[in-house]
Amino acid sequence: MKKSILFLVMILLLTACYSTETTENSVSSEPIPSTIATEATTFPTVQETAPLPQPVVELTEEEKVMLLKLGMAERGNTECTECIALVMRTVLNRVEAGRFGKSIRSVILAQDQFTPVSDGSYDKAEPNERCQDALEMIIYGWDESQGALYYEWCTGESWHSKNLNLLFQHCDVRFYN
Repeated sequence: MKKSILFLVMILLLTACYSTETTENSVSSEPIPSTIATEATTFPTVQETAPLPQPVVELTEEEKVMLLKLGMAERGNTECTECIALVMRTVLNRVEAGRFGKSIRSVILAQDQFTPVSDGSYDKAEPNERCQDALEMIIYGWDESQGALYYEWCTGESWHSKNLNLLFQHCDVRFYN
């Protein structure tokens, strides 16, 4: 914007000087050179800002808080925002599957499903900025979960690895269905 204004002022000054010289000197009545005329009539356009993305996943405030707390309690100590988002997405996959509960609340609070709920760390969780970022990713449609319904972090064999279908591993977390 500043460059545009500066450019216009320069054109106006040049035009004014040219007009003054022509009038004072009465040398000739040559037209303004076409480059100046063209530049003076061509103004830079202002780019339209892109519309803000619309949420893909609609959540109530309570559901957002619940996902944030679970994300923090499960993976908030990680540097990987995607890991936190995958945990949250797994909850949503369970709701969509319909076998684990019909709401985020019922899925998260189901008995013996999430260790942080069972051991009380979910209740004490204070979500950090990475958790907020992960939730934003989910709300605006990010989903790399491949439909995962379970997750765990471990290196050896486990009940999950023996009884479920491993979909993928992200960081130190395995995701199953």
